[in-house]
Amino acid sequence: MSLSGLEEYLFTLGLALAFVATIASIAIGRRHFAAVLRDSGLDARKLAIAIGILAIFVVAEAAFVVPTQQLFFDDAIYQAGALDLMHTGQAWMCNYGSPSTCYSGQIYHEPIGTSFNIAIAFIIGGVNSGSAYDTEFFLGGLAVLMTFLVALVMTKDFTASAFAELLMALSPALLAWARPTTSDMPMLAYSLIALFCMLVFMRRKTAITLAASAFSLAMLTYMKVDALAYIIVIPAIFLVLDESSLRKSLAVNFRKLREHLMDTRFLVILLLFVLAVSPEAVYTVHEQVSGSYGYQGAYIQESCAAPGSANSTVVANGKIGLVEFDANICSNLEFWIGAFDKEYIVQPFAFTALGILGAALMAVYDRRLLLAVGGWFLVFFLLYTSFYAGSVTYGVDWRFMLSLIAQASILGGYGASKVIEAARVGHHG
Repeated sequence: MSLSGLEEYLFTLGLALAFVATIASIAIGRRHFAAVLRDSGLDARKLAIAIGILAIFVVAEAAFVVPTQQLFFDDAIYQAGALDLMHTGQAWMCNYGSPSTCYSGQIYHEPIGTSFNIAIAFIIGGVNSGSAYDTEFFLGGLAVLMTFLVALVMTKDFTASAFAELLMALSPALLAWARPTTSDMPMLAYSLIALFCMLVFMRRKTAITLAASAFSLAMLTYMKVDALAYIIVIPAIFLVLDESSLRKSLAVNFRKLREHLMDTRFLVILLLFVLAVSPEAVYTVHEQVSGSYGYQGAYIQESCAAPGSANSTVVANGKIGLVEFDANICSNLEFWIGAFDKEYIVQPFAFTALGILGAALMAVYDRRLLLAVGGWFLVFFLLYTSFYAGSVTYGVDWRFMLSLIAQASILGGYGASKVIEAARVGHHG
C-alpha cells in the first residue's frame, strides 16, 4: 500500500469516525427511530416480550455454553490487536513488542472491528480473556434483539418478528459462537444495526437518518473483509423495499438524488462517509487482489463425492472460484437439514423447514420482501460456498453460517406467523 507506515492509524481513525458518527446520528435522530418503531406496531408490552426472548438467549448461553477459544491463533490475534489499539492506536497484529508498545507489526487480513470492540471492553472490564468473551456475548445478544427490530420494521408483523427473534435466540450456530473471539459475531451484529438504520431511513427520509444509515454501514465494513459486500447489499434491499416496484424505486430515488445532490447536508454526510470507509475499502480490494488467505496447497473435501471415493478431495485453485463452489455446495446445503448434527455442526431441521415455509408464503403474499431477504441470504451463501475454506466441515468454519442465520430466522418467523394466522382463521371459521 502506498501509505506504508500510516495505514494502521488510518484504519483506527476511519472506524473511530464511523463509530462516533453512528452513535451521534442515532442519538440525535432518536425520535425518528422511535416513531418508525411505533408505526411498525411496537409498544411497551411487545417490547417486554422481545426483551423476554432476549433473556432466553442470555440464560441459555450463560447456563450451557462454556466460554472457550475455538478459533486458534485468531482469538489471540484479535485480543492482542485490542491492546495495540488501547496503547498506541495502531490497527495491526504485533510481531515484536512489550505489553505497552509494539515495535514491529503488520496489518492482519481481517480488519480491526473485532479488536476495536474488545478494546472498549478491556477499558471497561479490564484486560483479560473474560472481557473478550463477554464482548462477543454482548454482540450475540444485540444480534438477537436487532433481528426482532429488523423483522418488525420489514414486516410490521409482531408475531413474525417475535418468532424470528426466538429462532435466532435458539440457533445453535449463534449459541456456539457467542463467546469465542471471532470476527463473524461482530459482523452479524453490526450488519443488523446497519440494516435497521437503513430501514428507518427508508421510512423517515431525513438528513439525520441518512447519516445514521451511512455511518453504520461504514462501521460495518470494518468488522470483516466480507462485510464490504454490504455496501451493495443494503442499498439493494433499500431499492427493493422502498417503493411498490423496483422500477418505481429506481426512478423515484434517482430523482431525489438529483434534487439533493448539491444539498450541503448531503455533501457533508457523503464526504464523511467516504473518509470513514476509504481505508477499509482500499485495503479490502488490495487483499482480494494480492492476499492468499492460505489457499495454496489446501485440500478441500469434495462434499458431493461418496465417502472414501478416489475423488473425495480437490486442491484449491484460489481463494474463491467455481472449483471451490463445486466442492463445498453439498455440505453447505446439507447443513440446513441437520446432516452434521453428530459432528456438533448443528442446524435444527425444524428451523429450516419454517424458513422454507416462510419463503414459500412470502412468494405468495410479499414478493418484494422475499427478494430482499432471500437475496440477502443468497449473496452470502454463494460467497462462502465459493470460498475455499467456506464449507461448514472445513475446520471450524461453520461460523460463517452466522452471516445467514438472521435471514433464515426472519423467513422462519414469517412462516410461523402465517401458520398461526391460518390456525386462528380456521378456529373462528
